[in-house]
Amino acid sequence: MKNNIKDMGMVLGIALLLIVSFYGWSSYETNYKITFIERKESPDGRTAVIFQMRGEPTNSPLNILPDSDRTKGRVIVERDGEKIKTEDFTVFNQGASLQTDNWEVTFYPGGVEIILKDMPYEGTADTGDKNGEGDASQTAAEEGQHIVVYYDGTETFSGYREEEVISEIIERYDGKVSYLKKEDGRYYFQADGFEFSVSDDLQMTDDYEASYFDHLAEQFSYGHNRITEFEKSENENGETVYVPVIGFHGRQPGEAESFGNACCDLVEDLQETVGFEQIGYFGEDRRRYFDITPYLENYDRTKFYNAIYNSIEQDSLEEWRYYEEEAGNDTEISGNTSSMGVSDEMPEEWKDYGADCFYQKKDGTELRMVGVDRAAGSSYYVLLESENGVNTSVVNRDPYLGHGGGAKWIDFLEGEEIGFSCLSYSGGSKGALYRTEDGGKSFEEITWPSASRELPDGTLYNPFIMPDKVWEENGALYMLVGQGPDGDYYEDGVWVSGLYESKDMGKNWTYLQVTEVKDTRTW
Repeated sequence: MKNNIKDMGMVLGIALLLIVSFYGWSSYETNYKITFIERKESPDGRTAVIFQMRGEPTNSPLNILPDSDRTKGRVIVERDGEKIKTEDFTVFNQGASLQTDNWEVTFYPGGVEIILKDMPYEGTADTGDKNGEGDASQTAAEEGQHIVVYYDGTETFSGYREEEVISEIIERYDGKVSYLKKEDGRYYFQADGFEFSVSDDLQMTDDYEASYFDHLAEQFSYGHNRITEFEKSENENGETVYVPVIGFHGRQPGEAESFGNACCDLVEDLQETVGFEQIGYFGEDRRRYFDITPYLENYDRTKFYNAIYNSIEQDSLEEWRYYEEEAGNDTEISGNTSSMGVSDEMPEEWKDYGADCFYQKKDGTELRMVGVDRAAGSSYYVLLESENGVNTSVVNRDPYLGHGGGAKWIDFLEGEEIGFSCLSYSGGSKGALYRTEDGGKSFEEITWPSASRELPDGTLYNPFIMPDKVWEENGALYMLVGQGPDGDYYEDGVWVSGLYESKDMGKNWTYLQVTEVKDTRTW
């Protein structure tokens, strides 16, 4: 009996010893075993960063254990063969071993920067949990997994000596920059055609790239009389890219042609240098982009120009209608109009002013476009009502919405509420169309689409830039748009204008065809 008890005790003791040994081995493997992963050295060989894994990663299928999807690691920084920093860390790693993708190391003259990176679950955001909800893993920044070690052993960076900054930046840019000065804590250098600055921080952060692209944009802007900038963004691969954004001057005659040529010049002058794949235009809140990649191989300027021309024509029409609709909504909400309204009070000197153009109403009175101010060769108009040749009241104090030029004509439809007027500008070579639906008390500017005629070299343009008249016929409105005094467009040897149609009483127009007209130009 005693022997049986003794034997049972031995068995239990051996079993307990095995359990303790297994637990100790498992604990060592899980928590204390050190495995070398990677060693990275600075270019000068003086600094080394060593990454080790502590223990083995645990991976619970049910994800119920604390830190079950995290992997423990240790980073050691050595300087001139001596250990100057040791720090433990954990990363969210899906229960896998540490790998070189878990960190980035950058060496600087004054220290080393180590950024530890979590590994996301497949199919989720970089910091999301298995359900993509983002609360199982914090970002490296949130966990403080950003290690900076200064070589002098201090906890804060005290700055570089001037000669260190100069030497590092000149080496950084292969000797193609020169030092200028130090001012307000920043260092300034001269590059090819532009200046850039350097911060006195560990990284010697500089704005060379931004200054370079500002310089390119400025040079292009000067040469094309339009604001140009480079928009910094990331592509689908997370790489930094710079997209040129070209200023568009609005739907005025000749702008689509000018814009298209500017885009061609941009591609021909800078694409090879910068490597952009898109061109942006319009304001930041309504930015549009044109993909140039289909046109780069076997580049043909005419083909590319026509594509840009058609794109800006369509996009600018949509933008025009969008902003007109927004303006209409604002008017409905506020109750304001674009005019100053009818007023019997009128400066005495206006009574005898002559009109540049007028419309005679059915009751015998006239609506007169009268120039009352002149600046830089343009007149600024008011719309006056007259009786018996005397101006009697103000109908609209700003019918052309702040624009100056030369009033060419004003006309109304049968009901004398809806009417149109043309203001010429640019020395009388171009024209803008204005529409009223309340007898002239308020006006809005109206645009019309390009006729997209083809020049002998194959490029598109719109020769019809001067509204000549509007009339109603069979329930629709028609507009004849001429070429202005500088036009030179013929079809089949005859002088032509563009015929347009509107089915919403002149708010929007559609190009129909060319129509032969008498050439009234004077030479």
